[in-house]
Order: sequence, then structure tokens, then C-alpha cells
Amino acid sequence: MKKLIYLLVLLLLLAFTACSEKDNPSEVKILGYKLDQFINPDTVRIHIDTQAEADLEYRSLFAYEIVSSTDGFSPRQSAYAGYDLPWETFSQGYYVPNDDHRTWFPGMGLPSAFKVRNAGLFRLYRKVDVDAGNRGSKLIELRGLSTYTVDNWSGTAEDAIKLSDLLQGIAAYDSVAFVAVDGYSKNYQPELINDGYYLLNSEVTTFPNFNSTLPGNMKKFKKLAKINVYGATSAQNFDFALAPQEKADLTFTIPSDLSGFESTEMVTEK
Repeated sequence: MKKLIYLLVLLLLLAFTACSEKDNPSEVKILGYKLDQFINPDTVRIHIDTQAEADLEYRSLFAYEIVSSTDGFSPRQSAYAGYDLPWETFSQGYYVPNDDHRTWFPGMGLPSAFKVRNAGLFRLYRKVDVDAGNRGSKLIELRGLSTYTVDNWSGTAEDAIKLSDLLQGIAAYDSVAFVAVDGYSKNYQPELINDGYYLLNSEVTTFPNFNSTLPGNMKKFKKLAKINVYGATSAQNFDFALAPQEKADLTFTIPSDLSGFESTEMVTEK
């Protein structure tokens, strides 16, 4: 009889333990919202080109700053980060309300500064990527460069940046290829780069001393996304300044009502 009682007690303890494990799992499931949902592609497209076709994607033309709604902190202020994110990285992140409204970038190896508490808004800065192959690459925010007043193609003064300023840190090179957001590309020689400007509002190049002789598809290169540098003789080691926050091209806020957004079940260890 005693053995039977002991056996019953043991079974009860095992059953209780099993129930406790089910009630207190080692993994906590919470919901996250992909960050790409908060950046309206139509708003971005219209900002770049009001005449662009609706199916064109322009969000990759920007760097993204994540800003806290409580104290204004962003990773660009951290000694462990100090930069904004390209679309390819930003779009893979999540907003997680149950974790102090933080942003998460699981598996991406970003500094902890990008886990921004009480994330409230995103600032977008027009950028161009400069790739010099094994000499290095840079993400350059255009409004972090010096600006100049240049006549645009309508004869009106407009803010512009020097194309040569995008190649700071590279002492010499053979040629470059401009690549547009849709993949269209065109090659340019150093003498053209040293003469040219990129008009910040018109989103097109101009070469004051060569416009009269260049074909239209070269003098008016539009929606520049990337510059591939060929024959660079030195590393791309220039420290480019970030665009000032007051010069952000666009700002998007995270709404308090997330009922219209798609959530993803995320798992994290306790």
C-alpha cells in the first residue's frame, strides 16, 4: 500500500511539473511590426518625382535615422554607432511595442544603439553610395556636403552639391559609372566629375562647361543612386558628415494605432 501511495504522489508531482513548464515556457512570444510598413512608398516617390510611375521604388535612395519619442535619442548620437541605416538594413528591422517600444534588428549584428527605446519617428536623408571596389565604399548623405547655388535646367538658382565632393578620399581614379535607382548607368571621366554638380531638388546633373557639347543622356543624369569608381589609387577613407537633422528630406512617425499594420510573431529567450 505504501508503495502504491508513493507511486501516486510521484505521478502527481510529475504531472504538476509538466503543467508548470507549459504555463511558464522558456520562450516569450511577442509581436513585432516590420519597419518598412511605416515608410509610405508613394510619399517617397512623390518627393523624388511627382511624375514618376506608381510602381517605381525610391525608398532605397535614403538613409534612415531612428529617433526616440521621449528624449530624441538616435543611434547617430552613440559612440558605438554614429551613422544612419541604408534601406536594405532598415527595412528588415521591427518595431516591438511590448519591449518598451524598441526597434529590433535580429541577426543583423548591429550595435545595441539601434535597439532604440520608445521609437517614435524616422528621418530620411537623401544619399548616394560610392563603391570603389577593394578600395572601400561609403554611404554619403547629400545634405551633409557643402552646397552651392547653381542654375538649374530652367534657369533658376538651385542648391546643388559638387560631384567631385562625392569622391573625397580617393586621390585619383580612371573613370566612374553613375547608376540610377532603376539600374540605368552611364560612364564619366574625371574632367566631367570635376566640373559637374548634382541639383538637389531637380534630382539631375549639370556640367556648366560641357552642357553645350554633351549628349542629353549624359548631361542630365537623373535620380543618382550609386557611383562605381574604377581604377582608384587610394582607399575611400574620407569621413563624411551626416546631414543635419533639420535638413531631413522626409519624416515618418509611428502611429499609436497599429491595427492597420501587419504583425509578426517574434520569439526571444527570457
